[in-house]
Amino acid sequence: MSEILFKKNLNIGSISAECDSEFLENCFIETSEYKDIIDFNNRKIILLGRTGVGKTALLNQLKFYSKAIYIEIKPDTFALQYITNIPFVSKLKEQGVNLDIFYKFLWLHEIISQVIKKYFAYNKKNFFLELKERASDKGRINELHKYIKEYEGIFFNETANEKITSELEKAVSALLGNKTLGSINVKLTESVKKEIQAHTSQYINKKQISQLKNIITLLKEYFAQNKQQKIIVAIDNLDEDWIDPDSKYCLINALLNAVKMFIDFSNLKILLAMRADLLAKTCEVVNRQNEKDDAYILRINWTRDALLHLLDKRVQYLFKFKYNKNSQISAKDIFNFQINNIPACDYIVDRTMMRPRDLIEFVNLCIEEADGSTKITPSNVLNAEKHFKRKRFQALSHEWLSVYGNIEPYSELLNLLGNTFKYIDLLSDNKYKEIEEIVYKKYWQNPMFKDFLEINNPTEKSSKEKNIRNILNAAYIMGLIGIKDSNGVSYATPNSPTLESWDYHTELQFVIHPLFAPHS
Repeated sequence: MSEILFKKNLNIGSISAECDSEFLENCFIETSEYKDIIDFNNRKIILLGRTGVGKTALLNQLKFYSKAIYIEIKPDTFALQYITNIPFVSKLKEQGVNLDIFYKFLWLHEIISQVIKKYFAYNKKNFFLELKERASDKGRINELHKYIKEYEGIFFNETANEKITSELEKAVSALLGNKTLGSINVKLTESVKKEIQAHTSQYINKKQISQLKNIITLLKEYFAQNKQQKIIVAIDNLDEDWIDPDSKYCLINALLNAVKMFIDFSNLKILLAMRADLLAKTCEVVNRQNEKDDAYILRINWTRDALLHLLDKRVQYLFKFKYNKNSQISAKDIFNFQINNIPACDYIVDRTMMRPRDLIEFVNLCIEEADGSTKITPSNVLNAEKHFKRKRFQALSHEWLSVYGNIEPYSELLNLLGNTFKYIDLLSDNKYKEIEEIVYKKYWQNPMFKDFLEINNPTEKSSKEKNIRNILNAAYIMGLIGIKDSNGVSYATPNSPTLESWDYHTELQFVIHPLFAPHS
């Protein structure tokens, strides 16, 4: 180890998958989740996991998968903002007209046009000749030809969506006696809204959805005759602010419905990546039955051993290939000491939220602290931990901003507790009074504590229990606390994203995450 000189510009990769291509390509671990998504007989298509767990990294790795054509669709690039903000669509939303079928059609059109464009490297003559050679249904081939001809010149760009929207507006205008929705300033009656709803659905189903269904059937038949060539369509960044919140959940609901129309393709797989809370919120807002999606969900989790293996591969790559060292230097070689009687590698993993992003960031900070030295010391790790804690708290605040607002109150409330506590402890008069005082003094304007203030009655056990459970559940969902039992400590995962009623057993212990523990 004496031949190593740590420098602050050394690192084991980037916390952003988009900027981590070199390490990702050379240090990628073929996890069971990766094997599932390249198995075209596996119908798991919704990659569910927290920010930083590696959803984007998994999708990016598929770009190097030689057995498949990789097609990427970004939700912020094909005019969805335009579609949802034009006066006609805005007015339909304002009037309470359900646009699910319209949104579903937009997704279907985008997916089909991208597959045709990328797979066939679109050449109209050769494209149709190839279809005729491999597909027997000439009627559907003619339907596809008519559909593409109708949108000649704009089929593969956002202008197609504009034209589709314009045609729908004309159809609705005709229903209203050639009046535009914008010219109607009064609230439509329920009967008129139902008529518009029925007409909109009928128009899209008859004119567009039916055409796309024919195309889907045609492509399915074509690909069944060409099984060697695989296609992966990846749709990522659904968690980001690519559209206004009111429209996002409806569009995601429509996307989930659209992709299931391709589920029986033997060599086409559409993969969606999103956070578990986004899917849960979508189900809540649009009243979607989430159990219908269970069969298609692939939950992304990391074990301690997998994270340590990932750390080893990245450390070895750093020193063998980037630092031009021939020796096989492992993570245990550079962290060959203990902190508080815990092996340093385990200490570091304990302070992550079991996500690659956390691990990469923490170790990079340790290397930065050892700048100019030939070894990393326990004090370097402890100093790095202080910076890591601040960065992680900021990242958590950003991650959960739209759900919980500022998470500072939860951190402050947890500081009232020991590192380990019981649910029943928080119901004691003294401890509940401390919590109550903090909420009333500092956070009475915080919308996330509105329920606390409305239902708060310290003399009623049910009121106290509901308030404490709401606080604990939020802290658990964010990863600030875990549950301790005979098998160890478990934190929120896509398999167990929230606390259940049985988790509030009087003897069950909660543990504050080591990174945020007030008495660590």
